[in-house]
Amino acid sequence: MRRLLTPFNLLGLTFFGLGALVYWQGQGGQAPSALPLPSEETPAANTLPMILYLPNPPQGLLKETRTLELAPGDTPESKVLATWAQALKAPKPRGLYRLDRLLVVDLPADFAQGLDASQEALRLYSLAYTLLSTFPQAQEVRFLVEGEPRPGLAHLDLSRPIQLP
Repeated sequence: MRRLLTPFNLLGLTFFGLGALVYWQGQGGQAPSALPLPSEETPAANTLPMILYLPNPPQGLLKETRTLELAPGDTPESKVLATWAQALKAPKPRGLYRLDRLLVVDLPADFAQGLDASQEALRLYSLAYTLLSTFPQAQEVRFLVEGEPRPGLAHLDLSRPIQLP
């Protein structure tokens, strides 16, 4: 009759025991669990919080917070410009470009048409403060008119960038 406790049987039993121990430790001592689902309370990736500064003469600017829904293909920059222009019933800026901590806004030629100096200042600062508050990584806004740098608009100096106070 053959012996059951041979050195090879004991060596195989030892390797089996070590393998079972490593497997059990790799599981953390727990049975595998299902993957967690994302919470329903997490904000959707297609929303953008916007801080809108509206002209409120003679007090200055009125701060309002909105949440914008971004449709597929919308960029945050174009959505913010369109919402700002719609809220102020102003001409929509032609474009917004990000350069590190600088935002460059391309204004149409008729941006300040028909406005006096105070209305023009409120409109321009409304746009600048809205952009700087909505995109906090930016620190200053520079303006172009019809794609070219100009020293000023009708009444304002555009040679220096605008920053939040």
